[in-house]
Amino acid sequence: MILPVEDEFSDILSKAQKGQGISTAALAEQCGVDENEIRAARRGVFDEAVIKTLGKALHLNVPALVEIGKGSWRPREQGQIKGFALVTSPFHQWLVNSFLVWDSETKRAIAFDTGSVSLPMIEFMESKGLSLDALILTHAHWDHYEGAPDLKKRWPEARVFMGRKDQDIPFKTEAMDEGFSYNCDSIKVTAFDTPGHTVGGMSFRVEGLEQPLAIVGDALFAGSMGGANTSYEDAIRSLERILSLDETTVLAPGHGPLTSVAEERQMNCFAASSLPWNSSEI
Repeated sequence: MILPVEDEFSDILSKAQKGQGISTAALAEQCGVDENEIRAARRGVFDEAVIKTLGKALHLNVPALVEIGKGSWRPREQGQIKGFALVTSPFHQWLVNSFLVWDSETKRAIAFDTGSVSLPMIEFMESKGLSLDALILTHAHWDHYEGAPDLKKRWPEARVFMGRKDQDIPFKTEAMDEGFSYNCDSIKVTAFDTPGHTVGGMSFRVEGLEQPLAIVGDALFAGSMGGANTSYEDAIRSLERILSLDETTVLAPGHGPLTSVAEERQMNCFAASSLPWNSSEI
Protein backbone atom coordinates (compact mmCIF):
# COMPACT_ATOMS: atom_id res chain seq x y z
CA MET A 1 0.00 0.00 0.00
CA ILE A 2 1.28 3.47 -0.93
CA LEU A 3 0.36 5.71 1.98
CA PRO A 4 -0.35 9.40 1.32
CA VAL A 5 1.82 12.04 2.98
CA GLU A 6 0.11 12.80 6.29
CA ASP A 7 0.30 16.61 6.32
CA GLU A 8 -0.48 19.13 3.60
CA PHE A 9 1.14 22.57 3.62
CA SER A 10 -1.93 23.99 5.35
CA ASP A 11 -1.56 21.51 8.23
CA ILE A 12 2.10 22.47 8.59
CA LEU A 13 1.34 26.20 8.69
CA SER A 14 -1.41 25.64 11.25
CA LYS A 15 0.84 23.53 13.49
CA ALA A 16 3.64 26.09 13.33
CA GLN A 17 1.39 29.07 14.05
CA LYS A 18 -0.44 27.33 16.89
CA GLY A 19 2.74 25.88 18.36
CA GLN A 20 4.45 29.27 18.43
CA GLY A 21 1.38 30.92 19.94
CA ILE A 22 1.12 33.62 17.27
CA SER A 23 -2.29 35.13 16.60
CA THR A 24 -3.39 35.66 13.02
CA ALA A 25 -3.41 39.42 13.59
CA ALA A 26 0.13 39.38 14.98
CA LEU A 27 1.38 37.18 12.14
CA ALA A 28 -0.23 39.48 9.57
CA GLU A 29 1.45 42.51 11.11
CA GLN A 30 4.80 40.74 11.37
CA CYS A 31 5.01 39.62 7.74
CA GLY A 32 2.76 42.08 5.89
CA VAL A 33 0.26 39.48 4.70
CA ASP A 34 -3.46 40.15 4.95
CA GLU A 35 -5.25 38.19 7.68
CA ASN A 36 -7.70 36.74 5.16
CA GLU A 37 -4.80 35.43 3.06
CA ILE A 38 -3.37 33.73 6.14
CA ARG A 39 -6.71 32.10 6.90
CA ALA A 40 -7.02 31.03 3.26
CA ALA A 41 -3.56 29.43 3.40
CA ARG A 42 -4.56 27.48 6.50
CA ARG A 43 -7.63 26.27 4.60
CA GLY A 44 -5.43 24.98 1.79
CA VAL A 45 -5.37 27.85 -0.73
CA PHE A 46 -1.87 27.73 -2.23
CA ASP A 47 -0.34 31.08 -3.17
CA GLU A 48 3.40 30.56 -3.48
CA ALA A 49 4.37 34.11 -2.51
CA VAL A 50 2.13 34.00 0.56
CA ILE A 51 3.39 30.55 1.55
CA LYS A 52 7.03 31.65 1.27
CA THR A 53 6.39 34.72 3.40
CA LEU A 54 4.48 32.80 6.07
CA GLY A 55 7.00 29.97 6.10
CA LYS A 56 9.88 32.36 6.67
CA ALA A 57 8.00 34.21 9.43
CA LEU A 58 7.23 30.90 11.15
CA HIS A 59 10.87 29.68 10.87
CA LEU A 60 9.97 26.77 8.63
CA ASN A 61 12.01 25.06 5.92
CA VAL A 62 10.57 27.19 3.11
CA PRO A 63 11.81 25.22 0.06
CA ALA A 64 10.34 22.03 1.52
CA LEU A 65 7.07 23.79 2.39
CA VAL A 66 6.72 25.03 -1.19
CA GLU A 67 7.41 21.59 -2.68
CA ILE A 68 4.81 20.02 -0.41
CA GLY A 69 2.39 22.82 -1.28
CA LYS A 70 2.83 22.11 -4.97
CA GLY A 71 2.20 18.42 -4.38
CA SER A 72 5.50 17.57 -6.05
CA TRP A 73 7.14 15.66 -3.20
CA ARG A 74 6.70 12.46 -1.32
CA PRO A 75 9.46 10.42 0.31
CA ARG A 76 11.17 7.77 -1.76
CA GLU A 77 9.68 4.32 -1.32
CA GLN A 78 11.74 2.24 1.10
CA GLY A 79 12.66 -1.23 -0.04
CA GLN A 80 11.35 -4.24 1.83
CA ILE A 81 13.29 -4.92 5.04
CA LYS A 82 13.42 -8.54 6.17
CA GLY A 83 11.88 -8.92 9.62
CA PHE A 84 9.98 -5.61 9.53
CA ALA A 85 6.40 -4.77 8.64
CA LEU A 86 4.08 -1.76 8.68
CA VAL A 87 0.45 -2.52 9.58
CA THR A 88 -2.33 0.04 9.11
CA SER A 89 -5.71 0.41 10.78
CA PRO A 90 -8.52 2.96 10.29
CA PHE A 91 -8.48 6.25 12.22
CA HIS A 92 -11.57 8.34 11.35
CA GLN A 93 -11.10 9.06 7.61
CA TRP A 94 -7.34 8.44 7.84
CA LEU A 95 -5.00 5.58 8.75
CA VAL A 96 -2.71 4.98 11.70
CA ASN A 97 0.46 2.91 11.55
CA SER A 98 1.77 0.21 13.83
CA PHE A 99 4.93 -1.81 13.27
CA LEU A 100 6.42 -5.24 13.84
CA VAL A 101 10.04 -6.34 13.99
CA TRP A 102 11.00 -9.96 14.46
CA ASP A 103 13.81 -12.47 14.48
CA SER A 104 13.57 -14.41 11.23
CA GLU A 105 14.75 -17.64 12.84
CA THR A 106 12.72 -17.78 16.05
CA LYS A 107 9.70 -15.77 14.78
CA ARG A 108 9.56 -13.89 18.09
CA ALA A 109 8.32 -10.34 17.50
CA ILE A 110 8.16 -6.90 19.06
CA ALA A 111 5.18 -4.72 18.18
CA PHE A 112 5.30 -0.94 18.26
CA ASP A 113 1.83 0.48 18.87
CA THR A 114 -1.33 -1.40 17.96
CA GLY A 115 -3.34 0.97 15.81
CA SER A 116 -6.98 1.73 16.48
CA VAL A 117 -7.99 -1.95 16.29
CA SER A 118 -6.02 -5.14 16.86
CA LEU A 119 -7.30 -7.38 14.06
CA PRO A 120 -4.94 -6.26 11.24
CA MET A 121 -1.88 -6.89 13.40
CA ILE A 122 -3.16 -10.20 14.79
CA GLU A 123 -4.00 -11.46 11.30
CA PHE A 124 -0.60 -10.42 9.95
CA MET A 125 1.26 -12.09 12.81
CA GLU A 126 -0.71 -15.31 12.48
CA SER A 127 -0.12 -15.37 8.71
CA LYS A 128 3.65 -15.19 9.35
CA GLY A 129 3.67 -17.59 12.29
CA LEU A 130 4.91 -14.89 14.67
CA SER A 131 4.59 -14.83 18.44
CA LEU A 132 4.48 -11.57 20.41
CA ASP A 133 7.34 -11.11 22.86
CA ALA A 134 6.68 -7.45 23.72
CA LEU A 135 4.45 -4.52 22.85
CA ILE A 136 6.13 -1.10 23.05
CA LEU A 137 3.91 1.99 22.89
CA THR A 138 5.22 5.28 21.53
CA HIS A 139 2.74 7.57 23.31
CA ALA A 140 -0.58 7.72 25.12
CA HIS A 141 -3.04 8.48 22.33
CA TRP A 142 -5.85 5.97 21.87
CA ASP A 143 -5.32 5.44 18.15
CA HIS A 144 -1.88 4.02 18.98
CA TYR A 145 -2.84 1.75 21.90
CA GLU A 146 -6.50 0.78 21.46
CA GLY A 147 -5.68 -2.75 20.31
CA ALA A 148 -3.38 -3.54 23.25
CA PRO A 149 -5.89 -5.50 25.38
CA ASP A 150 -6.69 -7.82 22.47
CA LEU A 151 -3.00 -8.41 21.71
CA LYS A 152 -2.37 -9.16 25.38
CA LYS A 153 -5.31 -11.58 25.40
CA ARG A 154 -3.96 -13.36 22.31
CA TRP A 155 -0.37 -13.47 23.66
CA PRO A 156 -0.75 -13.26 27.46
CA GLU A 157 2.97 -13.66 28.17
CA ALA A 158 3.88 -10.56 26.15
CA ARG A 159 5.22 -7.60 28.12
CA VAL A 160 3.77 -4.14 27.51
CA PHE A 161 5.89 -0.98 27.84
CA MET A 162 5.19 2.76 27.72
CA GLY A 163 7.13 5.90 28.66
CA ARG A 164 6.97 6.68 32.37
CA LYS A 165 5.46 10.15 31.80
CA ASP A 166 2.72 8.84 29.49
CA GLN A 167 1.00 6.35 31.80
CA ASP A 168 -2.54 7.80 31.77
CA ILE A 169 -4.12 4.93 29.83
CA PRO A 170 -6.79 2.36 30.78
CA PHE A 171 -4.49 -0.65 31.29
CA LYS A 172 -1.25 -1.44 33.07
CA THR A 173 2.16 -1.12 31.40
CA GLU A 174 5.78 -1.33 32.47
CA ALA A 175 7.38 2.13 32.58
CA MET A 176 10.30 3.08 30.33
CA ASP A 177 12.85 5.86 30.68
CA GLU A 178 15.50 7.34 28.38
CA GLY A 179 18.02 4.64 27.50
CA PHE A 180 15.66 1.70 28.12
CA SER A 181 16.71 -1.28 26.02
CA TYR A 182 15.03 -4.54 25.13
CA ASN A 183 16.42 -7.58 23.36
CA CYS A 184 14.44 -10.16 21.43
CA ASP A 185 16.90 -12.69 20.03
CA SER A 186 18.76 -10.86 17.23
CA ILE A 187 16.73 -7.65 17.65
CA LYS A 188 17.78 -4.86 20.04
CA VAL A 189 15.57 -1.85 20.80
CA THR A 190 16.82 1.31 22.53
CA ALA A 191 14.46 4.08 23.68
CA PHE A 192 15.02 7.83 23.62
CA ASP A 193 12.74 10.64 24.77
CA THR A 194 10.85 12.57 22.09
CA PRO A 195 8.28 14.69 23.97
CA GLY A 196 6.23 17.53 22.53
CA HIS A 197 3.33 15.70 20.93
CA THR A 198 2.73 14.19 24.37
CA VAL A 199 4.69 14.83 27.54
CA GLY A 200 6.13 11.31 27.62
CA GLY A 201 6.44 10.36 23.96
CA MET A 202 9.34 8.07 23.09
CA SER A 203 11.08 6.87 19.94
CA PHE A 204 13.10 3.71 19.42
CA ARG A 205 16.25 2.72 17.57
CA VAL A 206 16.06 -0.83 16.24
CA GLU A 207 19.24 -2.81 15.59
CA GLY A 208 19.60 -6.27 14.11
CA LEU A 209 17.78 -5.75 10.81
CA GLU A 210 19.31 -5.27 7.37
CA GLN A 211 19.51 -1.50 7.90
CA PRO A 212 19.07 0.96 10.77
CA LEU A 213 15.46 1.67 11.75
CA ALA A 214 13.80 4.14 14.11
CA ILE A 215 10.18 3.97 15.25
CA VAL A 216 9.22 7.60 15.89
CA GLY A 217 5.49 7.63 16.68
CA ASP A 218 4.03 11.07 16.03
CA ALA A 219 7.27 12.92 16.79
CA LEU A 220 7.88 13.08 13.03
CA PHE A 221 5.87 12.61 9.86
CA ALA A 222 7.27 12.67 6.33
CA GLY A 223 7.88 16.39 5.78
CA SER A 224 6.25 17.35 9.06
CA MET A 225 5.57 16.31 12.64
CA GLY A 226 2.64 15.60 14.93
CA GLY A 227 0.93 18.52 16.61
CA ALA A 228 2.91 20.00 19.50
CA ASN A 229 0.18 19.38 22.06
CA THR A 230 2.38 19.82 25.14
CA SER A 231 5.40 21.89 24.00
CA TYR A 232 6.45 23.25 20.62
CA GLU A 233 10.04 23.70 21.80
CA ASP A 234 10.16 20.10 22.99
CA ALA A 235 8.67 18.91 19.70
CA ILE A 236 11.37 20.73 17.70
CA ARG A 237 14.12 19.36 19.95
CA SER A 238 12.67 15.87 19.52
CA LEU A 239 12.71 16.28 15.75
CA GLU A 240 16.35 17.37 15.93
CA ARG A 241 17.20 14.27 17.98
CA ILE A 242 15.65 12.04 15.36
CA LEU A 243 17.47 13.83 12.54
CA SER A 244 20.79 13.41 14.37
CA LEU A 245 20.62 9.65 13.77
CA ASP A 246 22.68 8.11 10.99
CA GLU A 247 21.41 9.38 7.64
CA THR A 248 20.77 5.84 6.39
CA THR A 249 18.19 5.25 9.14
CA VAL A 250 14.69 4.39 7.94
CA LEU A 251 12.07 6.34 9.91
CA ALA A 252 8.73 4.73 10.75
CA PRO A 253 6.14 7.40 11.72
CA GLY A 254 2.78 6.88 13.36
CA HIS A 255 0.94 8.20 10.30
CA GLY A 256 1.83 8.39 6.62
CA PRO A 257 4.65 6.76 4.67
CA LEU A 258 8.06 5.57 5.76
CA THR A 259 10.85 8.03 5.19
CA SER A 260 14.56 8.37 6.09
CA VAL A 261 16.84 10.62 8.09
CA ALA A 262 18.66 11.73 4.92
CA GLU A 263 15.46 12.81 3.20
CA GLU A 264 13.92 14.47 6.25
CA ARG A 265 17.04 16.58 6.80
CA GLN A 266 16.24 18.18 3.47
CA MET A 267 12.46 18.00 3.28
CA ASN A 268 11.03 18.23 6.79
CA CYS A 269 9.36 21.62 7.10
CA PHE A 270 10.19 21.85 10.80
CA ALA A 271 13.90 21.21 10.20
CA ALA A 272 14.82 24.84 10.82
CA SER A 273 17.33 26.66 8.62
CA SER A 274 19.72 26.89 11.59
CA LEU A 275 20.35 23.16 11.43
CA PRO A 276 23.70 22.33 9.81
CA TRP A 277 22.18 20.14 7.09
CA ASN A 278 19.57 22.67 5.99
CA SER A 279 20.83 26.23 5.51
CA SER A 280 18.68 27.28 2.54
CA GLU A 281 17.54 30.91 2.53
CA ILE A 282 14.57 32.40 0.71
